[in-house]
Amino acid sequence: MILHENEKYIKFDTVKIKASYKCLLETYLRFNDMFNSRTGEKTGIIYNTKDDTLNPYNLFIAVGYVQKTLTLEFSSKILLEDYPKLISKYTLRKSLENINKLGICKLDVDSILETGCFTNLHVTKDTNYELTDKVLNELNENVKNYRRYKWSHYIKEGITFSKDVKSIDCKENITLYNKEKELSCSVNNRKFLNSLSNTAEICEYFKGKTRFEIRLSTQNKIKDYLEITDTKIQSVLNSTANPISLQFNKVFGESNPTHADIDLDNYENYCMYLILKEQGFDLQLVEQKIRNLYPSSSGYYERKIKIERIYNSLQLSHSTDLLGEIRNLLI
Repeated sequence: MILHENEKYIKFDTVKIKASYKCLLETYLRFNDMFNSRTGEKTGIIYNTKDDTLNPYNLFIAVGYVQKTLTLEFSSKILLEDYPKLISKYTLRKSLENINKLGICKLDVDSILETGCFTNLHVTKDTNYELTDKVLNELNENVKNYRRYKWSHYIKEGITFSKDVKSIDCKENITLYNKEKELSCSVNNRKFLNSLSNTAEICEYFKGKTRFEIRLSTQNKIKDYLEITDTKIQSVLNSTANPISLQFNKVFGESNPTHADIDLDNYENYCMYLILKEQGFDLQLVEQKIRNLYPSSSGYYERKIKIERIYNSLQLSHSTDLLGEIRNLLI
């Protein structure tokens, strides 16, 4: 049986760490050289498992001579048989120790844990929840601000809601996907599973699991979402914030909408309802359709406001306990 530690601490699927270049004690394999494209000066060395087709792990190691930094980026697959535990306060040391066992290099694990900091995090939570088409459709229909948060399919097994803006610090996203299917469909994942001694146990653990994930791609976002003042390893690992719940509420609101009635006996309301229904209750598609039907912008905006009112009323009437159910899963 796969055991899990205290759930109050945050877990990660992928992390990126910066530490002193002195934390890379030795290299056993040949690292690729990095050069300044303008001067030709050697600026560092790099190793990436993407260049190694036999390696099922996601691992990136780089040393920058100019800034004197060591950069490590890896996923929770580095935990091998403990993969379902993800990277956390309880498993980060083992992650680093497992890197040392790969025959690639030797890291000063104690120094990294003491002095390193995180620069990129994929915060992750696996839940027992069935991500059906009905759930995905309801989520899409209940986005608080559909103009701000756009959705896209995620590897055909889930959905991503993202706030697409220019500033990296202002970008936001949350992804939900069927982890069981993702694990079984990917070639690299199957290769990884075949390298383990407890493949059946891991597959059983992820059966029926939906993964929630957000990506904190800057140190400012890490500090904001984790409610900490710096991104040192120990500060991050000891945070008891709930960044996934925070992002879910940003996209869908902090409380469930209450029931509202809509009068479809009214001819005009019924016509607008049929328009919305024809477009799959996708308000953006409806707006695109009706914009070209009005010669004046004033006529378009008058009709747009009425359709939005019907749409919002339908949202309230159609709402179920779905959002509340998911919020409870994320606590």
